[in-house]
Amino acid sequence: MTSFEFVFGLISVITSLALTRMLSGCIALYRRADRVRFSWRHALWTATALMVLLGNWAVFWRLRNVQAWSALDVLVPIVFTGVLYAFCDLTLPDETARDEIVDLREYHLREGRRYKLLQLVFAVLAMLLLARTATGIDQWLHAARFALLAAL
Repeated sequence: MTSFEFVFGLISVITSLALTRMLSGCIALYRRADRVRFSWRHALWTATALMVLLGNWAVFWRLRNVQAWSALDVLVPIVFTGVLYAFCDLTLPDETARDEIVDLREYHLREGRRYKLLQLVFAVLAMLLLARTATGIDQWLHAARFALLAAL
């Protein structure tokens, strides 16, 4: 097993857990659709979390040609993906009782600050990770354009 396979395996496990949490959360909302008050804002944040999760996993595939991995090279992607897991987890409400109404507008107002903060932490970590590998400010700005947009 190469170093990349080991690191990518850990990243894939964390990504799979986040994806499972998101899918099960969406299915739980669908099961109780008659007791869910929909929110477009919350739906946008949920879609964003899903897209960032899948995009992050795909981006790490680019590291497949890296031969040597230091302890920091292993730790940073794991922490990075852990923050992304927390963002995805907080985006969806926990399971509720069958008869309880789930108001996604109210949930977004109550919990939105938490998952927005984690998304910001994720974007800043992405910018720092990209800065670590960039050879100049122009290359960093080009590579970090989506992270900069996400941070805003």
